Amino acid sequence: MRSTWLPLVGVFRVADYRAYIVGDDGHFIGFEPIICRDDCEAVAKAQRLVDGHDVELWSAERFVTRLTHEMPGTVSHDGRMIPKK
Repeated sequence: MRSTWLPLVGVFRVADYRAYIVGDDGHFIGFEPIICRDDCEAVAKAQRLVDGHDVELWSAERFVTRLTHEMPGTVSHDGRMIPKK
């Protein structure tokens, strides 16, 4: 039996992310699950969680970026500056 690949039209791929809240001692003190289409969307959603603590964004075992609460912006995993909103 041969398998046939059929294209999916109008279907978006999504990825599971976790935004980990980083405590003052550097340990994670909580997390928020995030489901997005890509890293850029996940970073934008994770930025909303930056409030007095840094946030590390992960996609499974892959580190995406660390958002700091002290800077006016942050640097993404590919070196681009992302303004804080």
